[in-house]
Amino acid sequence: MSRKTVYYHDPLHDDFAPTNGRIHPKQIGADFPYEHKGPLWNALAFVVYRMVMTPFLFLYCKLVFGLRIENRKALRALPGGYFLYGNHTNTLADAFIPTLLAFPRRANIITSADTVSIPGVRNIVQMLGAIPLANTIEGTRQFLAAMHRRLERGQAVMIYPEAHIWPYYNGIRPFPDTSFAYPVREQLPAVAAAVIYRQRKLLRALPPRITVVVSDPFYPDPALPPRSARRDLHKKVYAFLCDTVSERDSYAHIEYLPAQNQNPAAR
Repeated sequence: MSRKTVYYHDPLHDDFAPTNGRIHPKQIGADFPYEHKGPLWNALAFVVYRMVMTPFLFLYCKLVFGLRIENRKALRALPGGYFLYGNHTNTLADAFIPTLLAFPRRANIITSADTVSIPGVRNIVQMLGAIPLANTIEGTRQFLAAMHRRLERGQAVMIYPEAHIWPYYNGIRPFPDTSFAYPVREQLPAVAAAVIYRQRKLLRALPPRITVVVSDPFYPDPALPPRSARRDLHKKVYAFLCDTVSERDSYAHIEYLPAQNQNPAAR
């Protein structure tokens, strides 16, 4: 079976998510309900997250993705909240795996406004841990406060710094150091979680299996100015992700090539 080829123009900004361009993001301002205080909503959120989705995700990820997690003990040893950074390569797995990495703690995922802009699903995705990035100054204050409160409770916050999904990409794309301002601000560790794809021995037409390799925690350097500390964390996380996918020879289910390599007749 021939491998699918995808041509890209800009590794920083090209987005190959199935929903790209199909959702009109809503404004996330100061009035967005990042925190729900109603007892009924919170009771339902507990049932949805802990009693329904968590066991479902364990089964689904094991059966469908053949999920393996290496060095999860590094996360269990952390005494409080922490940040996770991973490569963004799978629409479903990237939404599901943080829950399993953080278990028994609760996981939250920083998402785009698109996630809470789909009619009828905003409450569900928030119950499952979505924290949408604000797109107004007033909303950003609420976003930071909501993230801080969850970290104070000892929860995990997952970040995909590549921002855009490249399905089954087996490398690490360049990404800015912007999101590393969060662990520096909170003085909490950043942990890298590299997704590695494994080719199936049987039924190779199916998507590959997944291994997640977890790093030991990287801590903000208190001796550095905030901007330098953020760059330092970025350098360490990026190096771990790149080295891990390279050393483990992550399988290329889809081949990504620069657009200039494409046959002009096929463009």
